Amino acid sequence: MSGMSVDEAVLAGTTALFDAPTEALEAIARELTRQMARGLVGEPSSLRMLETFTRQPTGRERGRVVVVDWGGSKARAGVVELGGAGAVRVEAEETHTFSEREKEGAPEAVFDLIAGAIGRVVRARHIDQAPLGFVYSYPARLERIDRAVALATTKGWRLRGLVGQDVVGLLGAALDRAGLAGVTVTAVANDTVAALMLQSYRVRGRDPEAHPADIGLILGTGTNQAADLGPAGIRNLESGNFDGVAPVQTRYDIALDRALDPGAQRFEKMVSGHYLGEILRRALETVPGWAAPALARPFALDGVHLSRIAADGTGALDDVDALLRALGIESSRREREAVRALGAAIARRAARLVAAALLGTLRFLDPRLDGRRTIAVDG
Repeated sequence: MSGMSVDEAVLAGTTALFDAPTEALEAIARELTRQMARGLVGEPSSLRMLETFTRQPTGRERGRVVVVDWGGSKARAGVVELGGAGAVRVEAEETHTFSEREKEGAPEAVFDLIAGAIGRVVRARHIDQAPLGFVYSYPARLERIDRAVALATTKGWRLRGLVGQDVVGLLGAALDRAGLAGVTVTAVANDTVAALMLQSYRVRGRDPEAHPADIGLILGTGTNQAADLGPAGIRNLESGNFDGVAPVQTRYDIALDRALDPGAQRFEKMVSGHYLGEILRRALETVPGWAAPALARPFALDGVHLSRIAADGTGALDDVDALLRALGIESSRREREAVRALGAAIARRAARLVAAALLGTLRFLDPRLDGRRTIAVDG
C-alpha cells in the first residue's frame, strides 16, 4: 500500500472482496443444479420450479394479440401481429414508467394505470375485441394458463394486499372499469417464459426443425430464469431467490439482505439493476473521510450510476468525479481510479454469478454439456 492514501487503501481492500474465483462459482453452479432437482420434486429448495402451463411455439402461429409486459420499473402495452414464419410486428405500443409512489399502496391503482395504457393502444388501432397476453414479471403460482396467484412482491415494489390474489382477475377487473370488456386476458406468463418462447417462435418459424430455446433469462431491474425441462415442461425457476451465494457473499451483501426482506431474493440482490448501485453505495460509505450525508441515503446510487462509473474512459474520470461531487465528495484522480475499479469489480462479480447460474441450469438439462443450447436474454 506504499504511496497510497488511506482512502485508496480502503477502496483497494474493498474491491478485492468482490473477487469471484472460479472454484467458488463452480460450487454455486453445482448448488443451483442440486436445488433445481429438489425443487422439481417438491423438496425444500430456494428455487420454486413453478409450472407455467405453456408449450413451445411452432413458429407458424398467426393473429393479432394485445400484450402487456409489467416489469420492474415499467409497464408496456402493445398490439402485436404474429405473421407466421417467426414474424412479429408491433403495431402500437405505450410505456408507463412507475414512480416510487406508484410502487406502494393498493394494487388496484397499478392495474388501472396498466388498463389505461391498454385502452389507448387498442383504441388507436380501433380494436374492440382481442385476446390479451399478460407478461407478469414477479413470483406467481400458475393454476392454469389464465390464472396466476401472486406469491411475493420484488424489485422494490411494496403493494399492499397483492400476495394471494389472482393477477389475471385484477387486470380483468381493471379492464372492465376502463370500458374494455372486449379485451380478454387469455394467458399469463412470466417474462422469462415470454423471452424463451419468443426466441423459439422466431427460430422455428425460419426452420421448423430448429431446436427451440432452452433457457429464458431476464437481467434488468431484477433477474430470473425459465427453462424447458422436457417432460417436466417449461418451468419458472424464480432463480432470483436462489440462496446458494455464500461462497462470494461480502459483508455488504449480508447487510443489504438483512435490511430488505431478509433471506429473500438473495441472488437477485447481488446481480440485478435494482441493487448493484446500493451495494456500491454501502461499500463507499465505509471509506474513512467520505461520510457525506448524501452517501448515507439508501439507494442514493443506482445501477445506472454503477454502469457510468465502471465504464468511465475519460482522461480525468469525469463521470466518476461528477457522481462523487453530487454526493458531496471531493476526490483525487487516484481515488477516482480506485472507485472505478470498485464499480467494475461489483459489475464483474454480478456477470460471473449470472454465468454460474446459467451453467447450473445447463448442467441440469445436459449434465455432460454435449449439445448446443440456446439462451434467450432480455433486460
